Amino acid sequence: MSRPENVTSFKALQQWKAIPQQYRDKLVRNVFCGNCGGAVEIIDYSIKEEKYALLLTGKCRTCGRPVARVVENE
Repeated sequence: MSRPENVTSFKALQQWKAIPQQYRDKLVRNVFCGNCGGAVEIIDYSIKEEKYALLLTGKCRTCGRPVARVVENE
C-alpha cells in the first residue's frame, strides 16, 4: 500500500488518520481513472484539506495518469 508523500497540513493528516485503516485502504484502492475507465489504486498521492473534504491527488497505479479522490467530511 502506498503512503502519502505530501500532506499540506497537520490537520489534513489528522483527519486522514482519524479514518480507520480498513476504510483508508478501501478509499486508496477505489479511485476512478478516466483513462482506464474504472476503479484503480492511487499511488504517490498527496493529501490536501479542502473546506468540506480531504482531497487525494496522485497517479493511477495502472497507467500513471493523474487521478484524484474526494473524501467528504462527516
